[in-house]
Amino acid sequence: MRSAILPRVKPTISHTAAALLLCASALCGCHREPQTPEALARAGMEMHRSHDFAKAIDYYRRSLALHPDTSVRVNLARALFAAGKAPEAAAEYKALLQDDSSNGALWFDYGLVLENGIKDLSAAEEALFNATKYPPKPPEASYHLGNVLMARGRYEEAGACFDAAISFAPPKASWLDDAHEKQIQAYLLAKEHPKPEEAPAPK
Repeated sequence: MRSAILPRVKPTISHTAAALLLCASALCGCHREPQTPEALARAGMEMHRSHDFAKAIDYYRRSLALHPDTSVRVNLARALFAAGKAPEAAAEYKALLQDDSSNGALWFDYGLVLENGIKDLSAAEEALFNATKYPPKPPEASYHLGNVLMARGRYEEAGACFDAAISFAPPKASWLDDAHEKQIQAYLLAKEHPKPEEAPAPK
């Protein structure tokens, strides 16, 4: 015996409301708020990639509250800086460096915050110098250190930094052309503004 084929029912208000409720229930199931540290960290990365830094910061902080994780804290520091919260980003990097003071990548990120966010050139110089000292020694650290030294009027040292940056730069580095230009400027300025000769030692 064949199964009966039910006639199509024209939606009424009650049918439509029921359909909407079912749809909303399904959506709630699909988009539940993450609860575990791992899920919160992944959600933070998704928001970070979407440039929704406020949500990314919230997810990262909630993840860290449940389980401390260095990589999540680095992402939090980067999101804070991207959101224009340089002092908070600097505080995160300082805390990270207390536990990993030989991490050149952390020193580099911290140096950028100090150079471009806090505008503390003295501290930026120290951080970027450490970035050139410790692995992975990114060539871009030498470039930014050159920029800081140029701004501080130490042109010959800046030129040497640009030399190092250019020598180890990837062929298509976005900053490479600028490094070449500043290298020339640094050495020209060094000739125009030579260091004062050291005073002779008293006899």
